[in-house]
Amino acid sequence: MSRKENMSRSRFTQAYDLHNMVPGPASNAVPQVIYKSESGVMLAYGLTAVNAAPLTTAGIWAAGCLYIKSLVAGSSILYLNTGTMASPSWTDQK
Repeated sequence: MSRKENMSRSRFTQAYDLHNMVPGPASNAVPQVIYKSESGVMLAYGLTAVNAAPLTTAGIWAAGCLYIKSLVAGSSILYLNTGTMASPSWTDQK
């Protein structure tokens, strides 16, 4: 690794690195996964209703997963999977 590559990941260039980050895709009907672990998706966002596929599909969403439903008008809603990975159950966190 060259010195320049090493410097780009130092605490002195953090502001530059954050400024040049590429944003994630906009919300759409397909939930966008932000973080996924071996036990399933832990954080996601999108326009899909929580009572519709794929948010009701078994084997995808980890217990404790957070899903942010982005709304075109109004504020977004945060949901928590209070069920299991085999049987997701979404509860709004108002």
